[in-house]
Amino acid sequence: MLFHPRPAVGSRATGEAVPVGVQELLDLGLDNLSGSSRAWISLPRSALSNEEFRRLPANRVVLEVLEPAHADKEFVRHLRRAKAFGYLLAFDEHVLAPEAEQLLTLATVLKVDVLDRSEAEVSRLAKELAAPGRRLLADKVESYEAFDRAREAGFELFQGSFFTHPNPAQGRPLSSARVALLYLLTELQNPNTSMERIEALVAADEALVAGLLRYVNSVALGVREKIQSLRHAIVMLGLDRLRGCVAVLLFAGMADKPGHLVTTALVRARFCELLGTRIQGSPQEHFAAGLLSLLDAFLDQPLAALVEKMGLSDDVARALLRREGSMGECIDLCIASENADWFRISSRRWDLVTLRACYLEALTWAHQVQTSILPRAF
Repeated sequence: MLFHPRPAVGSRATGEAVPVGVQELLDLGLDNLSGSSRAWISLPRSALSNEEFRRLPANRVVLEVLEPAHADKEFVRHLRRAKAFGYLLAFDEHVLAPEAEQLLTLATVLKVDVLDRSEAEVSRLAKELAAPGRRLLADKVESYEAFDRAREAGFELFQGSFFTHPNPAQGRPLSSARVALLYLLTELQNPNTSMERIEALVAADEALVAGLLRYVNSVALGVREKIQSLRHAIVMLGLDRLRGCVAVLLFAGMADKPGHLVTTALVRARFCELLGTRIQGSPQEHFAAGLLSLLDAFLDQPLAALVEKMGLSDDVARALLRREGSMGECIDLCIASENADWFRISSRRWDLVTLRACYLEALTWAHQVQTSILPRAF
């Protein structure tokens, strides 16, 4: 059984699959793994026939059916039962084959591969497949151009990595607000900076101050007495945790970017930090490298130009630009985990069990942080 960390009906962008069992999902908690969004569960036929999926709440998941090209009576019966129990069903476009066409009537979501298809073909498919009670998901959306085409054609849901890349349509000189953001990020990564310097910069932004106070008073930190001053909050966090928290707030404040981009940046940061701890590297630098690996997507600027402006250490810069060193390897492994690229993972020194554990822990942590800092958004 496969768990998709973020795919959600109505979401702008979706994640990839991680192999997890039902009990493991229940133990970890769906709220920790997918926030308020529905988690997508890819079901093999065996899990459908033994109804193992019924241990998962119908209002929190979408069942993505992994089915051979034909649909026999028994299989259709199991699907009808699942739908009767209130589960949403998602199918790949293989249900368009004549021998499986009867499954179309059961589909809540229909996934269509848009990669390498022309604009005219994508538009034609959207018109042919549209039906009341059915939503169309564009799969393998790898660029903003493909996203725009699919959206204009009538697709409502999107799956792919397009949102982790800069949007060329937004490529323009940095606004004064984003120049200030880049300056603060640079100062956060400066090993010679001080708490006093960071405090002065944060104090100039009311939204940052409010976010920090909300975070330190959250259950996640177990604070007994309510903290009301910025100085006290900074002391509680410590400089290393302060760096990560402020960066999260800065990224989350970009209203023109999907919330899942913040999730992905947080997951990369925590994942790299966890691996950095295991190899006795600098956890703080590994965290920063993971977080900044999506800076180009947030600012819609070439990463090389941003890295140069920030004056990062050589090790972090090489990790971001060429995936070199332990930090570069950790970023590469996290991206492979995002894309369920098991072959790429198996070619490295890390075992899949460790990487999966780190990825799931990072995903849980990311949602907890977002819930603590931005409760209304997540």
